[in-house]
Amino acid sequence: MHLSKAGEALVVRANNPIASSPQRSRVLKFAETLIQKKTQTYCSELQRQILIGALQEERKTYDQLAVECGYSAKYVKQDVAPKLWQLLSQVLDTKVTKANVRAVLDHALEQVERGDVRSSSGLETMVQWRNIADGVDGSDIDELDANESEATELSVHKGTILLVDDQPQNLRLLSELLEEQGYEIQQAISGNIALQAVARRQPDLILLDINMPDVDGYSVCQQLKANTETRDIPVIFVSALDEAWDKVKGFTVGGSDYISKPFKVVEVLARVENQLKIKQLQTTLKHRIYQLQQAIQELQRLAAIDKLTRVASRRRFDAYLLECWQQAMAHQRSLTLMFIQLNHFDIYRQDADPTEGDGKSLRSGDRILQHLAQLIQNTVRTPQSLTSRYGTLTFAIIVPQQQNSKWQNSTAQNDTVKNSTASTDSATGSAPLSLQRKGSDIAQRLLHQIQMAKTPSSAPIATNIGLVTANPTVDSRLEDFLAEGDRALQQAKQQTGNCIVSLDL
Repeated sequence: MHLSKAGEALVVRANNPIASSPQRSRVLKFAETLIQKKTQTYCSELQRQILIGALQEERKTYDQLAVECGYSAKYVKQDVAPKLWQLLSQVLDTKVTKANVRAVLDHALEQVERGDVRSSSGLETMVQWRNIADGVDGSDIDELDANESEATELSVHKGTILLVDDQPQNLRLLSELLEEQGYEIQQAISGNIALQAVARRQPDLILLDINMPDVDGYSVCQQLKANTETRDIPVIFVSALDEAWDKVKGFTVGGSDYISKPFKVVEVLARVENQLKIKQLQTTLKHRIYQLQQAIQELQRLAAIDKLTRVASRRRFDAYLLECWQQAMAHQRSLTLMFIQLNHFDIYRQDADPTEGDGKSLRSGDRILQHLAQLIQNTVRTPQSLTSRYGTLTFAIIVPQQQNSKWQNSTAQNDTVKNSTASTDSATGSAPLSLQRKGSDIAQRLLHQIQMAKTPSSAPIATNIGLVTANPTVDSRLEDFLAEGDRALQQAKQQTGNCIVSLDL
């Protein structure tokens, strides 16, 4: 019934007297464009027919328009028409009714064409659109402007809705209803076609019938919810099945809402809008959660870096040392730890030196610390090593042994290491001699680079290095490893000048 009447409305519209009047066509086009440009809202098809009816020489009643367009007279009188007159009143800055709309639009268009627009009239913005009144004929009345910008289309797009029903008349009725509200509509006449349509382009919402010949609505919804790419699309069941069990099953398979047939227009619109708002809020929430996760990761990254020296922080050192200790124990590999401490640092606590660019200043001692940190990182380049600021004047270096490492220089040396390790006390987890020597070699090279380094200060850098190497076992303790490294550093500090002390665990 609705469809046939809507179809009749199309015929009536094609033979409408307004189409034969160029002036009326210009006025209609002018009004539609004003509404769109000023409010970013398109007139619905029903509102357009009301406007056409009001612009005719013989105005049609709301009852006549309701019959022609397939809607109830109450819906036209109380909802659609008042909204149209409100929009026109807003853009024209004067009260517009069905009785005066023709005169008001004629006057407004005349003002724009003459350029006689006063700011007090509220029509000053129309000057921007004077060209829309030029070259409009009756053939334009049944089509939207094909040259509308993509940005405008996006700004008024309310969402894409997929309608799934095996009854064409139901699809047409719902399509007309929702398109009038600014929604983009897709249609599917079966469950299989619906699944194919969703795979090609995901809608924002699905209105799904239950009783269909190939795949019923319940199965379609289940398949959508089982797919990670489509499970977040809200589904509203629209069905003549009105038993409580039917509704419960709909929610069980993943439906977001349920509308019983025959439905009321206001109910459909309200439930559709509600589900789209929920989906928008969920999307916004997911985005904010993602932003929060990124912020947390960034905070963790910043916490892992020492602000002054830009090497790893103490927190990062503790976490990485535990990880390396466990890996070394699991794979029976060695682990070397070095502590480097600056001596006689008071000589650097003098005048502040300006830094480049940021307008701040750093004391000479801070610049020395930065320089030393960079020098250590550039010197110790073994795989997966970590340089960190362990204390105010102390740096720590973790050097894990890698699989197939080149700590042994030759096959002969490998044999020697095997023979030497055979006598190693497994209870203490003592490191092989060659591995200790490798750690000492790294420390010697580092000490040499520090002594030869050109610093921002004229004073040389004085350092002591303590190192410890171990092969962790189940009986070994990380606390003992750290304590032994600290003991090596303290012994080095007791020596005269720059010194290295190497111990094993």
